[in-house]
Amino acid sequence: QVFQMAAMEPERQLLIDRARLAESAGRYEDMIHLGRELAEYGTKLTAPERNLFCAAYKQYVGQRRASLKKVDSVLEMEELIPDVEERTWKVEALKEYRGVITGEARITCEEAVRLVDSSLLPLENSSEVRVFYLKIKADFKRYASDFCEGPERQLVADEALATYQEAFDLAAQPGEDGLAPTNGSRLALALNFAVFYHQVLKQPDKACLLAKAAFDDAVSMMDQLEDEHYQEASTLMRTLRDNLTAWTNQLMEAGLGAD
Repeated sequence: QVFQMAAMEPERQLLIDRARLAESAGRYEDMIHLGRELAEYGTKLTAPERNLFCAAYKQYVGQRRASLKKVDSVLEMEELIPDVEERTWKVEALKEYRGVITGEARITCEEAVRLVDSSLLPLENSSEVRVFYLKIKADFKRYASDFCEGPERQLVADEALATYQEAFDLAAQPGEDGLAPTNGSRLALALNFAVFYHQVLKQPDKACLLAKAAFDDAVSMMDQLEDEHYQEASTLMRTLRDNLTAWTNQLMEAGLGAD
């Protein structure tokens, strides 16, 4: 049943059930409102609730990122129209619409970061959960950089870099304070941090080094994982490996081209 309520916290359970229903219906704006209420509920989120919160904001922003690519593609074609008058009004209309999309996305990215900082991170002492939230914060800074230009884009990218590094340092702490190389949160962080280096900072060499180190550190420990954790780690490592292969090939081709 979609609206099955927990006996102790019916209002909280209702939020969760409604958010899941909104997700299944593709109603990501509704999902965001419910995710915000859940984050501001004042208690720690469970792992499924954390994933639900993250999915709400990521799906909504993902739609805007896809829309922006489409608008930019049309804008590029319209700028080739030979008639100056026609080209001018069409380009202006598209740029105005582009501004609406970027505005929606930036507001949503900023809200996700604010909720992590003010409502979620302060409640947590667990290294694993803190790494998870810092990764979310860095991810949404990374997404926000897609909707910024010039010095502002650089500023947002610098903030994303600092947050990724903070999460990475926390995850890589020695002993019980850190996370195992096969831990899902640590692998997901390494994956997204490497993507950030490649796509935003345009540093494919550093992206390759980070991805390879994360993969190599984890691969020797995979046989120690229980089945419930093995699948998650295996999926993340496969993506790390695929990215590493693609990026390495790009670097080799660039090197050959330079010759």
